[in-house]
Amino acid sequence: MQNERWDYLLGRFYDKTCTPQEREELMEALRNAIPGEPNDMLLDDLMAKHTVDVTLEPADAEEIYQRIKPTIPVKRNMRWWAAAAILLIAGSAVYFLLPEKQQPAQTAKIDVAPGTNKAILTLADGSQVALDSTGSQVLLQGKTAISQQGGELVYNAKEELEPVYNTLSTPKGGQFKITLPDNSVVWLNAASSIRFPTVFIGNERSVEVRGEAYFEVSHDAAKPFKVRLYDNTEVKVLGTHFNVNAYQDEESIQTSLLEGKVEVTQGMEKVTLRPGQQARGIIVRDLSTMEKTQVIAWKNGVFHFEQKDLAEVMRQLSRWYNVDVIYKGAIPRRTFGGELSRSLYLSDIVEVMQVMKVNVRIEEGNKLVVMP
Repeated sequence: MQNERWDYLLGRFYDKTCTPQEREELMEALRNAIPGEPNDMLLDDLMAKHTVDVTLEPADAEEIYQRIKPTIPVKRNMRWWAAAAILLIAGSAVYFLLPEKQQPAQTAKIDVAPGTNKAILTLADGSQVALDSTGSQVLLQGKTAISQQGGELVYNAKEELEPVYNTLSTPKGGQFKITLPDNSVVWLNAASSIRFPTVFIGNERSVEVRGEAYFEVSHDAAKPFKVRLYDNTEVKVLGTHFNVNAYQDEESIQTSLLEGKVEVTQGMEKVTLRPGQQARGIIVRDLSTMEKTQVIAWKNGVFHFEQKDLAEVMRQLSRWYNVDVIYKGAIPRRTFGGELSRSLYLSDIVEVMQVMKVNVRIEEGNKLVVMP
């Protein structure tokens, strides 16, 4: 990439005026930067001329550099990777771009690996099958063939007189993808489950979800697709892309529509969503461009913490890393911004938060302790 393009993209990023396409171009360029691109003179100029929201003291910048230094690929320009990380943290508080498959920080005595593709499939007879990212198998259940390849499950069902029900459940620290008998695709986030029939019979397709799931529903006007959640909430669609967040420790059920049209019913009340809208319960609001990206960030392997408070950030970390969050004293009032890869070890995230003056540490027994 030409230095002029680096200058333009980084300037737009720091000024918070870049489009989603420009931001993605910058992120991709950072991941694939080669030695000498951009040159040191441009890096110095960028650091000097762009106004940022958070000013890092030299000692803090050096601390970040020393922490990420062991993880920088030897084939990359070390100065560029360090500068990019420092610039991005300074510009958006928690942008922390490291190579995706990290090892635990060398100085960490206690660490927690990120979540992986893993789930439990409960069949109609109550038997359970453990699934993980290395699995490759075909299960037969009546006339239904269930194929697993890595972190994905695919149902291939022939017409049956009566459906039977299966449940796919992810633990804390797990996620999984499933293709339902009608070819609709569902991604399950950590600590979530979906109950579904092995074949859809009749005039509707109905599933039950707990936790968080992203749906790409196959179109069938004759058979509306329904997602039943807790609290007597139901989402009805014909064919669309949407996300439901129905964790019971969140303030409300959130249904976010990206494509198509859905109806959200709660008890006797009903609302209709257009693309780019979200229902919290049955209260409808328009999503910003950033929020649309944020809604499905987890599916794309990213934590998107923009405008999130500490309690919500900790709930996400608790589910993905399977840790118990303990607050010693009142929950600090902090609002975050930016992204972190979900492939990072927990110690990497803790180090970034500590640089941001959040007093947090990992303790034995999978505990994440937050102190005033």
